Order: sequence, then structure tokens, then C-alpha cells
Amino acid sequence: MSIISAIQTYMKTYTGISSSAPIWIDYIGSKPTEYSISPLPGSKIIEEYIDGSSLRSFPFAFMSSQRTSDDLERLENSGFYETFSDWLDTQTEAGILPNLGSGKTAELIEATGWGYLYQEGNSETGIYQIQCRLQYEQE
Repeated sequence: MSIISAIQTYMKTYTGISSSAPIWIDYIGSKPTEYSISPLPGSKIIEEYIDGSSLRSFPFAFMSSQRTSDDLERLENSGFYETFSDWLDTQTEAGILPNLGSGKTAELIEATGWGYLYQEGNSETGIYQIQCRLQYEQE
């Protein structure tokens, strides 16, 4: 199982996301509401150990296509990302983390910043994004 696939499966457990809304990989549609997970550049290996194992990081952006036609919708969108960030923290504290398969063990998943309006088009929709990271040990 790939790490990004494990994150995708994990994100589907968040109750703040409608079960009918797709969660894509490296793609975001223009119609609300759709979600996407996109890998970000960054350091892969945080620390290497004598036994050959390592502590690693997988930075990614969690994005959504949302309606932005009025203040209430924009407030709700920002609130979604604040609640989502809190959910990641709660999940990490409870030890409920993505299953990465054999040889890899997730240690934490967190938002590394605040959700924000990443791109606004000419329509009444915009793309919101929050940067996150998954930290894991690899044998």
C-alpha cells in the first residue's frame, strides 16, 4: 500500500466529509464539494538509526473545492479546516492513525498551518488548502 493511498483511506473516516464527496489524489475538480490529497516537497528522512530504520515525514496538502459566493459560505469553509485540524490532533493523541502496511508505523498526523483560500476563480467557487504531514517509522 502506498502512503498516499493510506492517507486517502484515512481521510474518508473523517465525519466532516460527506461520504458522497470524492477524495482525489493530485486532482481537484471545479465543482463543489470535492477533496484532494497532493504530496508536497520536503524532507523525507528526519532521522536514521543505527539498525537501518528511520523516522520519516510525508508532507501533503489537503484541498477542497468549495462554494465562496457569500461571507457565510467562506466562514463555513474556514471553520471546516479549523475543525479538521483539531480532528487530526485528536486522532494523533488517541493513537488512531493511518495503517501504512508492513514495515511502516504512523506516529502522528497533523496540520502544519491554517486552512486558507488557495485559489479563487471567476465563478462562485474556490479551492481551499491546508498543509499537513504524516510522520512515521520505517523498518
